[in-house]
Amino acid sequence: MTPEAIRQLSQIRDEFNTLFSAAIGLPVSITKGSSHSSNAAKIAWEDRHHRQNYICLYACIAPDELLPDRPLILRLGVNKGLGVEAARRGKKSQQTSQKPLRFELTLLPDEVLKVVPWVISLLQSYDQGSSLDIAPPCRLNFDTLDQLVRQGAWTQRAACRTQAHASQALENVDFELTDERLTNG
Repeated sequence: MTPEAIRQLSQIRDEFNTLFSAAIGLPVSITKGSSHSSNAAKIAWEDRHHRQNYICLYACIAPDELLPDRPLILRLGVNKGLGVEAARRGKKSQQTSQKPLRFELTLLPDEVLKVVPWVISLLQSYDQGSSLDIAPPCRLNFDTLDQLVRQGAWTQRAACRTQAHASQALENVDFELTDERLTNG
């Protein structure tokens, strides 16, 4: 990742953690993480059933030295992502056998803070065994909670941005191959 992308991700992650912490209404712990260790940056909390939960916000796609024009696309892993497993410290729940909600949401940097209230509502609705009544703030590519859990979701803008970048990259490769054929031909 470029230094600018690293700074942008760090700033968005800090803002997300602040907003999420204030809105969840439960004590949270924030791990800053390190690229030099196996300790991922995450925000963690224990739900009312004493289940450990966490969210990781990380780069799914990012510009780097070789591809500086690649877009920064982020992923929000709710109890999922980066190979992090929920801690097993919590007491076993007597109230429910339901596992914590697990899904990944892929989005653009400017969409991250907009989804915080929706993610919290989704977690709380799932925790209480009720259906989600609040619509996501961004158009997503899923219709049901089951689809979200099984396949994850992308915001429409993130999917379009990724697709546009991939198309542009293919056009550049095709142009380079055609140019090379003309030069060597």
